[in-house]
Amino acid sequence: MRRRPVTDTASALHAVTPPASDTGSPASSGRRVSWDVIRVLALIEIVLFHDTYLGPTTEPGIPELPHAWTHTCGASILIMVSGYFAAVTLRRNTPGRWLARRFARLLPAYLVAVVVVFAVVKLLSPAEFSLHQLRWTDLVGNLFLMQQLLPNVAYIDLSWWTLPVQVAGFTAMALLAYRRVGGRAVMPILWAVVLVPVVIREIWMGDHPSVWLVVALEGSGLCMAHLLVAGVALQRWASRRLGTVHLALLLAAVLVAEKVHPPVTSVALVGVGLALMCLAARGPDWPLPAVLVTPVRWIAARSYGIYLMHQSIGYLLEDRLARLGCPSWIWVTGAVLAAGLLGWGLTAWVERPAYNTLLRVITRSRTLAPG
Repeated sequence: MRRRPVTDTASALHAVTPPASDTGSPASSGRRVSWDVIRVLALIEIVLFHDTYLGPTTEPGIPELPHAWTHTCGASILIMVSGYFAAVTLRRNTPGRWLARRFARLLPAYLVAVVVVFAVVKLLSPAEFSLHQLRWTDLVGNLFLMQQLLPNVAYIDLSWWTLPVQVAGFTAMALLAYRRVGGRAVMPILWAVVLVPVVIREIWMGDHPSVWLVVALEGSGLCMAHLLVAGVALQRWASRRLGTVHLALLLAAVLVAEKVHPPVTSVALVGVGLALMCLAARGPDWPLPAVLVTPVRWIAARSYGIYLMHQSIGYLLEDRLARLGCPSWIWVTGAVLAAGLLGWGLTAWVERPAYNTLLRVITRSRTLAPG
């Protein structure tokens, strides 16, 4: 039975860093630091969880740490943030143009990351490293986002489970917008997306579920779609199109779904993330000390690159440093610094140039033009 990998990653969801106008709040006139704070906190949780707990417990060459961070919530929070800003930008573009822009932001950096991480792990990892046995079919499967659909395709990086969820979710949002599904029809759809997978899992998915049911629910990413729903619902609430009581009920259902679907995450911390998102969506911008504004914005702007590059290569670096006899604080620090450096490089050399180039093509395309 294929399940979401036992990991908590950012991408989530890559949570797309919006331009200055994508704040989702009518009161704001520029980029709000509150959303960047949420992204950075979630990303820190992800990196700490992987580098201090998941890596040492899954790779034989990395010693386990006595004070590891064992909670998981960052990926879920980042996917919800991604859903929030997807709803913001969808209202400003035609569905085709909007979807093309989402994919232009997500896919080029991901495809390059797949090739780079595969090459580094295959060339530099020791034979006992868990990812050393990756095959060319795994590379192809990951490039086509098939690692969750096909049981014989291994994840090159477990953190990339968020990409199929976002691609499927954004496609569904664009199709609904194209069919002009709106108004009162939106909320029943959001409720169904949250509740139907829960009912299916609780009633029909036991210890030995049928293959087609696993593919329909888990391989398609439907079992994680409640995270995008939370972001969309928050955006509707922020724009005064959804009442507070209705939002509270829907978010409670989202937390139930988060608890039901594997793996076990810290539902309490996901709830804290939702509360912070509510404050960022409808409240004033947060008074962050001036000394922290620049580093927070720098990390948030490169969060997707850091997310894509931090896990498998981080494990490999920790393994090498641990085998050399370095103390744990050195190999954890090295993995964190490597994630920041590689994330910066992927953002500067791939994500931004590719997005700017594709954006010019999208803007000139008559097929995607408004109207």
